[in-house]
Amino acid sequence: MKRSQLILICIIGLILASFTSKKKTGLKHAQKTLEGFCEFVPSGYSYVDGDTSSIQAFYMSATEITNLQYAEFLYDLLRKGEKDKYEIAKVDTNGWNSFVENASFEPMATHYHKHPAYHNYPVVNVSKEGAELFCEWLTEKYDSLSNGEMKLKFRLPYRSEWIRAANGGMTGATYSWGGPYLRNAKGCMLANFLSIGSENITRDEQTGQLRITHDIMSMQDDGAMCTASAKSYSPNDFGLYNMNGNVSELIADGNYAVGGDWYSPGYDIRNESIKEFKGPNPTVGFRVVTTFLGREIEQK
Repeated sequence: MKRSQLILICIIGLILASFTSKKKTGLKHAQKTLEGFCEFVPSGYSYVDGDTSSIQAFYMSATEITNLQYAEFLYDLLRKGEKDKYEIAKVDTNGWNSFVENASFEPMATHYHKHPAYHNYPVVNVSKEGAELFCEWLTEKYDSLSNGEMKLKFRLPYRSEWIRAANGGMTGATYSWGGPYLRNAKGCMLANFLSIGSENITRDEQTGQLRITHDIMSMQDDGAMCTASAKSYSPNDFGLYNMNGNVSELIADGNYAVGGDWYSPGYDIRNESIKEFKGPNPTVGFRVVTTFLGREIEQK
């Protein structure tokens, strides 16, 4: 696909020209666009590490931010001459090559962030600062789209908000689908994660200890080589996809990512799962939330 064609693809269901057009689209159009990109998470409570937090209602992107959405953001930075921001936000494709010892991800490094086949896959190998710049950019685009009638601020979610969204209205759910199991009644996987079976376990003859073999591909029995499409598996009760597994998601609280990813074993993709974020890598992406700063969205 040519670059001129890519510009015409909207980040959230509109063409990019809709954001930059001189035509004043107004509140209703901006509201419709938001509802095609995000899902509503009603106010409620979140239980995090034994503490209870009251959470105000917010909107959250239904999927993780995709390669195409992020590419449009990067293109816009270059178009406007914001090279300093671009250097901070650009994708570090080398993350694929240095991820796992004795595993070749060269095809992913070459194609994942550019080939049309991966346009709707979650963007990875980005810094937290880059994700935050994306949020600032998206805030500006929505302000332009609504002609200033609907003041929104896009940002990374706080962990308490993320868990509230992942629980889907349930209290203390293990996974976003509510149950404690990783397969449904038909034996199908409910998320994209590192499936470890008996075929991946061996015993060290010298120590007598069990150890897991390090063949990543043999551990992927959910149909995904690494990541899966951002809109895959079934959404939770709030309409949110891949809250467990696929890619761990950056949060606003410190340098952490939550929810587990394609390289996490099943226990580590729980709603409460959290890991330290040490920099851009192939297992971490992000999704956004938005809060209202001005005029409220009209009721449906």
